[in-house]
Amino acid sequence: MARIHHIGKDLVLAGDAAGLVAPSSGEGIYYAMIGGQEAALATHSCLLSGNSKDLQLACKRFMSKHKTVFRVLEAMQNAYYKSDDRKECFVSLCKNVDVQRLTFESYIHKKLVTRIPLVHLKIMVKNLLHLSGLVRATT
Repeated sequence: MARIHHIGKDLVLAGDAAGLVAPSSGEGIYYAMIGGQEAALATHSCLLSGNSKDLQLACKRFMSKHKTVFRVLEAMQNAYYKSDDRKECFVSLCKNVDVQRLTFESYIHKKLVTRIPLVHLKIMVKNLLHLSGLVRATT
């Protein structure tokens, strides 16, 4: 999983250097900027306290805000990017208006958006049907 890295005693990486690119979507600019901000705050704290362990705060703060999104996107990537057939299933799922709406709102707000539970249940069932091979991708 991508994250801000605290390496050794006196180094913290953020952005591209830390691999802060969202799985499956490839988005990175927003996360690089937030990661850089967290790294700067942690560095400032470290300089004030003289304690290099304060550099770990960058990763902790970043992941406390974005871990769920990264985990869900990583799960999607692991499920759908394994083969061309699975990628086609993913594209087929993305034609669904509910999927498009949830994806857009999550992208804009940088967090998972919860909607009407029935909508999530329908999307989950469609995912399971596609991943199990019971439903074929439509072009």
